[in-house]
Amino acid sequence: MSPSSSIATRTGSELRDAFLGFFRERGHTIVPSSPLVPNDPTLLFTTAGMVQFKPYYTASGDVPYTRAASIQKSLRLTDLERVGLTPRHDTFFEMLGNFSFGPKEQGAYFKEEAIAWAWEFATQVLGLPKQRIYCSIFAGEGKLPRDDEAAGLWKRLGVAEDHLVALGRADNFWGPAGSQGACGPCSEMYFDLGEQRPADLPAGEFWGEAPGDPGDRFMEFWNLVFPQFDAQPDGTLLELARPGIDTGMGLERLAVIMQGKLSIFDTDLFAPLVSHVLELSRANVSDPVVLRDARIIADHTRALTFAIGEGALPGNEGAGYVLRRLLRRAITRGRSRNALAIHDTPLLADTARIVCDRFGGHYPELEARRDTIARILDQEESAFIQTYEAGLQRLEQLLSGASGRISGADAFALHDTYGFPFELTEEFAAERGVAVDREGFEAAMGEQRTRARDASKFKKGDAAAKGDWTVASAGADSEFVGHDHFDLPGMTLRRWRAVGEPEVELIFDRTPCYAEMGGQAADQGRVVAGGVSATLSHVYKEQDAIVHRVGLSTVDRPKFIAAATAGQAEAHVAMASRRPTMRHHTATHLLHAALRQTLGDHVRQAGSLVSPERLRFDYNHFEAPTREQLDTIAGLVSEWVLRDQPVGATELPIEAARKLGAMMLFGEKYGARVRVVTVDAVPEAGIPLSREFCGGTHVSRTGEIGAFVIASDASIASGVRRVEALCGHEAMRWLREQSDLLHQAAAVLQVSAAVLPEQIEKLKSERDRLEKQHEETARGGLEAEMAKLAESAIVAPGGRWIVAELPAGADTAAVRDAADSLRHALKRGVALLAVPGEGKLAFLAVVTDDLVAEKRLNASDLVRKVAQVTGGSGGGKPHLALAGGKDTSKLAAAMAEARRLIQEALA
Repeated sequence: MSPSSSIATRTGSELRDAFLGFFRERGHTIVPSSPLVPNDPTLLFTTAGMVQFKPYYTASGDVPYTRAASIQKSLRLTDLERVGLTPRHDTFFEMLGNFSFGPKEQGAYFKEEAIAWAWEFATQVLGLPKQRIYCSIFAGEGKLPRDDEAAGLWKRLGVAEDHLVALGRADNFWGPAGSQGACGPCSEMYFDLGEQRPADLPAGEFWGEAPGDPGDRFMEFWNLVFPQFDAQPDGTLLELARPGIDTGMGLERLAVIMQGKLSIFDTDLFAPLVSHVLELSRANVSDPVVLRDARIIADHTRALTFAIGEGALPGNEGAGYVLRRLLRRAITRGRSRNALAIHDTPLLADTARIVCDRFGGHYPELEARRDTIARILDQEESAFIQTYEAGLQRLEQLLSGASGRISGADAFALHDTYGFPFELTEEFAAERGVAVDREGFEAAMGEQRTRARDASKFKKGDAAAKGDWTVASAGADSEFVGHDHFDLPGMTLRRWRAVGEPEVELIFDRTPCYAEMGGQAADQGRVVAGGVSATLSHVYKEQDAIVHRVGLSTVDRPKFIAAATAGQAEAHVAMASRRPTMRHHTATHLLHAALRQTLGDHVRQAGSLVSPERLRFDYNHFEAPTREQLDTIAGLVSEWVLRDQPVGATELPIEAARKLGAMMLFGEKYGARVRVVTVDAVPEAGIPLSREFCGGTHVSRTGEIGAFVIASDASIASGVRRVEALCGHEAMRWLREQSDLLHQAAAVLQVSAAVLPEQIEKLKSERDRLEKQHEETARGGLEAEMAKLAESAIVAPGGRWIVAELPAGADTAAVRDAADSLRHALKRGVALLAVPGEGKLAFLAVVTDDLVAEKRLNASDLVRKVAQVTGGSGGGKPHLALAGGKDTSKLAAAMAEARRLIQEALA
């Protein structure tokens, strides 16, 4: 039986249209895909269609719609290691889903409609043969009852008893295990792909005999989830007042069925990408390793293209780290000598262009940003190739020195420093009969995760030194009123604790003091109660509480705490620090908008610092802005300032803020209601709109920012740049300092400031001329030295050879250039040169091509073995290689080893 010989073939695009049209006719609101990087603190990426609807399932009030359908861009790495090895695993996928939530009287539906529509769409719209569809229901487990309701509904539609499968909790129940919260049974639809097993499936992989078995013959293509219970701590299940519907159908799996294929990589959603990679390689496509790697590259590039298409960039943290991992995994597979061996052409950018061609019709952001996507991938690939080549050299060193095993620590260093996937290290090692310590590698990975978690925790002093909280009064706390008030009387103390003499931490019912968060520095100021004035040393958030740390001696504490508990505390924010902080914060928003307008809408905030002294803004961009671009950016912000635009702020439900187009920042997590800060555009001046989610403090009009200058812009990581800028008095102070420096430099050179650049250029030209003259002189001396060495070469049966020590302090780069003339002068031979320096050594080896071809000698192997005598390492090409030494006292031993190795090879 072929997979779907009697089914009318449909493309991925046709399947999208059919699904959305079907549910639109049944009263569903068609909701666009939410971003791949979601507003959900539990997720790095959107992993399912229901993510954007989560608030609606638990909402007690009205919801914007009770029926929704979407095609959600999703990304999961849970099965990363299986991509390319099975017919169905991928990282990026499109999830077709229909959803229901809210009151039934407003149109919400439940199990009966969901099952009936799924069956209708599958059998009538898609025309899938009923005899090849199997449905599963929850079998029941412990206190969780069997879902007989779903079983009855499937049977009513005509599903035969032998096509209905009862499965356990792992397969057919959604929700918290052993805890409380919304949960419910699932019902899945499977399609029998037939007995024909994919030829490229790895040997021994189980094809499966029934739905729910391991393997992929019975491919699950639609999951219907029925959240209907509220699990209690004791395991009791209460009926939810508003049961919901959450379904998900993978487009890629559906395409397998509808296009008569056995693998997602053979469908129109992947096949053009796989074919492109194979054409670049020209490798043997019948080799399963070649096909596997081509599929991995196609999958990873597709995921990268979609993520970069909406503004995410490869980086070192969070979602960016995941993207960089996918990128490096794709490149290492492409350049692997074991399979594709694509070395002479860029791999990812051209593959991404095909992704844009194939998917841009449904996802217009791909077409709009295709050039930016290609440039980012091209730059990342070029930058990583150098690291990869260095990693290959390091791996070669490990394999050469391994006693049958590479340690977990070394394998982790290859992964962490050079981007080598563990499985690639294993493959290369297996070729040489060397094992790799997987347990040690996983332990090192675990330690890194622990360090990352610890480093990410926001610590405020030594927690062990803090006392327990003492409750002073009952009631809500930590209402921030500092947007409108800077001096606030009548504050009531809720809790306090001693931190250590003389500091105390306080939590009030309300406060005008801004806690450090979102990149903005904490307010400075003082808190007064009972006639005692306590200076703020810090304000920060502990969970939702705003904590004020103040200096308060043990003598003054009783009087202060008594008055504050009675509601007689007052806070005074130091405006000398708050005003410049507000200037810098509002300027940060304007700078962000100006960067996006000038450099492209891929620019996103990657970090920020807003303080009274300056602003620092990290942003994603793949190249250094030109001087003209920086001038344009600064000019846009200054024009905003001159036009004295109002700065508006309003609090909205997060969905309403999204509809306004407010900028959400990657990595930031938001609540159900958000504060939106807006500065309107000035179209006639080319000034864009600035609208961002932000809880920080701002000026009321842009004119209050005053002077604005960009002090610096520099790269801080691959794809991440940092701009520092100043506003108001701080900007004026910086400009005065720059002017003073300019005039001081002009005075030193005894010229006017106006001609200073010209004079500096003349001095630079003269310096370059002298350096060039010195290099030519040194090169002439080295070439003469090489000629003498060639004349003194020792003659052996296999060729001429030299082992010599050059004068101390010789320039290694110049020696490397001159050594090529020595290689030619030897005609047939080898030379090993040592270059001693201050506390270090360098070794250089050259070997003529004929000796390399005969495999008598290899410069890279020779120089590495010699350097190892001194505790050093290195390598290079077979005919010319360089290594560094460490222990200068072992130079003589290293030279003796060089003579031994050469004499042995040329005997």
